[in-house]
Amino acid sequence: MSNLPPDLAPSDFARRREQLLLRIRRSYDIVTRDIRVGPLVIPFTQVRNPDTVLDDVVREADRRERVSGERESDDELHLPYWAELWDSARGVGEWLCTQNSALRTQHSTLDLGCGMGLAGTVAAALGYRVLLADIEKPALLFAQLNAMQFDPRVRARRLDWRRDVLAEQFELILGADVLYDKSQWPFLEPFWRAHLKPGGEVILGEPGRQTGELFIPWLAARGAWGLERSSVTVAGRDNPIRLLRLLRRS
Repeated sequence: MSNLPPDLAPSDFARRREQLLLRIRRSYDIVTRDIRVGPLVIPFTQVRNPDTVLDDVVREADRRERVSGERESDDELHLPYWAELWDSARGVGEWLCTQNSALRTQHSTLDLGCGMGLAGTVAAALGYRVLLADIEKPALLFAQLNAMQFDPRVRARRLDWRRDVLAEQFELILGADVLYDKSQWPFLEPFWRAHLKPGGEVILGEPGRQTGELFIPWLAARGAWGLERSSVTVAGRDNPIRLLRLLRRS
């Protein structure tokens, strides 16, 4: 996904968004809903029914298995976790809305594992300079469509945090619900170290899973991070979202 030129004319911007919307509509049944995050109301385009996306993936995997005689792993299946709008993204968005507005335009921000891009979209709406990153290409179409309505210069990039290295660092790295799989922690932690600017912070939203609790001592054992815990209330959810703020030790 390429960056948009900083001097994009309004007509070009509208055409670019329309092209993205047409690409998405060719493959997905979608709906646009207003989502309130802090003082913001975000028109957010998402998959209408995430289960239908999963059904399509499973049917295609079954077809390939009949042809090849081999069942694909979860990595090969590309299970569509991105098609669900997770409450953790709302929690990260709520945290963003509480931050010092004077710093926002100076903060380069990575929404890592962005899915359909709610956290990154909130960041763009608040004035942060945002790179949206996910391993799944369809997720990036939604994320860019949603975020660019607030900042036409928002960037989107396909990224596998297990293998890829970016030629830049960030003041702020966001991760909404990226801790559910313990096997990913040994890849995430060095990725954060490599891509966080001095004095920067990593903000993780987590819905209260046991893996989220186990991550805290695991990270402490690495010895490279200070960690602050807090929580944020999300509308329509009984339990708050756990927020973890990671700061690099010098």
